[in-house]
Amino acid sequence: MSYPDRKVTALHCHGCKKGTVVVTDNLGQGLMWWPVPGAGILDRQVNEGVASAYDEGMRSLAVGAYRAAAVMFRSALHLFVKDKGNAKAQNERHLKSALKHMKNDGDLHRSLWDWADHLNQLGNEGAHPEDYDAVTEAEATGLGKFVRHLIRHEYEMPAQLLRDQGLLQE
Repeated sequence: MSYPDRKVTALHCHGCKKGTVVVTDNLGQGLMWWPVPGAGILDRQVNEGVASAYDEGMRSLAVGAYRAAAVMFRSALHLFVKDKGNAKAQNERHLKSALKHMKNDGDLHRSLWDWADHLNQLGNEGAHPEDYDAVTEAEATGLGKFVRHLIRHEYEMPAQLLRDQGLLQE
C-alpha cells in the first residue's frame, strides 16, 4: 500500500538522547509518533499493572482506538484500587462501589472522585458499545489526562518527596 502524502522522519533529542519516529502528512503535521507521547515515561514507583494499562491506553489513543483507550484507562483505575485501596475497596465487585469506599475513607482525594466516577462510566461505555454511545476522541483524551493526574498524585509525587528527603533511592 502506498501513501504518497506521508513522510516518515526519525528524530533524536539532544537533551535526553532518545529517538522518536514521526509520520507526517504533506503539510508537515504529525500524524503518528513512536514511542507514543506520554507512554513509557512513568516513575518506577508506579504500580506495574497501573503503568502497563496506562501505557496501553496511550498507545490506543494514539492510533484512534478511543473505545480501547477508555477500557484501558478504566483498567488502570481498577488496578489502582487494587493497589492503593483499603480492604473494603479491594474486595468490592463493582468499581463504582470500590471508588466510593476510597472516597469515604480518604484513600481517594475528593477532588479526584468525580473524575474517577466519570472514567468508570466511560470505560464501561468502551467495553459495552452495544449499550452506549461511542467514546469520542475528546472523552478518551480526557480520561488519559485524568489517569496521568492520578498517577502523578498517588505515585510519583509521594515518591519524589521521599527521594528529596533521602528516604527513597533514585
